[in-house]
Amino acid sequence: MSSGGTPKPAARPLFTRPFKIFFAFVALAFGILYLVAGLALNDLDAIVAQGPAAVASADRPLSAPKAWALFLVSQVLPLRQPGAASVAPGKVFKDCPDCPEMVEIPAGFYLMGSPLFEQGRYQHFFGRHPIRDQFQFLNREGPRRLVHIAHRFAMARYELTFAQWDAAQDDPNWEKITGRPPRKPNFGTADYLTRAVTMIDQNDARAYSAWLSVKTGQHYRIPTEAEWEYAARAGTVTRYPWGNEIGWNNANCLGCGDKAKDGRIGPPGLYPPNGFGLYDMIGNGWEWVRDCFAPYHVASVVDGSAYLFPDCELVVFKGGTAYAPAWQARSAMRVGPHPYNNYESSTIRLLREMD
Repeated sequence: MSSGGTPKPAARPLFTRPFKIFFAFVALAFGILYLVAGLALNDLDAIVAQGPAAVASADRPLSAPKAWALFLVSQVLPLRQPGAASVAPGKVFKDCPDCPEMVEIPAGFYLMGSPLFEQGRYQHFFGRHPIRDQFQFLNREGPRRLVHIAHRFAMARYELTFAQWDAAQDDPNWEKITGRPPRKPNFGTADYLTRAVTMIDQNDARAYSAWLSVKTGQHYRIPTEAEWEYAARAGTVTRYPWGNEIGWNNANCLGCGDKAKDGRIGPPGLYPPNGFGLYDMIGNGWEWVRDCFAPYHVASVVDGSAYLFPDCELVVFKGGTAYAPAWQARSAMRVGPHPYNNYESSTIRLLREMD
């Protein structure tokens, strides 16, 4: 009551009854979607457990309600990856004595991209100016969707080194096979042959793949973006394959450790491998993939294939680099350089088809 005796008006509740009903309905609907999404993941686990043949034949593994529930909930929550419990280091092999070591990666399913609230997802938006030009990239790591990797493949255990690159340039048949003259980038250190090759553009990466295919009789290429992220995540939904924090000496990126003494691209294999047994999927060098760059994931591409269109001006590389901060090294991060970008930061990781 005021000093004059007039009663004060009662404080209005923050939420009126209609709003409370609305929020209760939304919470209930999301709860139901969450439960159905969990059932969808259980179905996918069961398919993976049945083996490669079951995975390969599962073109439509989920009913429409389960597929939509998983799609919607995965935009908001990390959830988990299908078949994550079965992830283990793959078999290591080489097709020739001086060929790159390759690691078998099993077929499966996974959620590609990042949820809306992943830390670092919008860092590029606030870090570049003018900000209005960045709106088109707000969903560059989404929409998150289920991807079907129908067949096993092999991924290079390490990034390609200068020694391996230079050996290919010394082959008298290099230009005949690739249509490109030999080229040896000058890194300028005494130990450069042990380091991951850099100052390499996407066409160089394609050329090396073609050369190694002829040399071995096998089909080598650079991976698609979907194949790359599947291999990098190795059954995880966290920002990095080992968790949500970059930590110390888990990867070669800016301010991430002290193993790379000069802050440049270093020798492959200095940091712990991921669950599939692959080294440096995070950090060291941006790794070229096959896809054309779009400012979002094309939701209809769910079979692990590359998103391609004629004469794409920008392409994709993944994984971060020694010269970039940790938020750019997240598994979901995607950058769209020109395919002829051969600055010191990019490198090569090969894929070998197996089925």
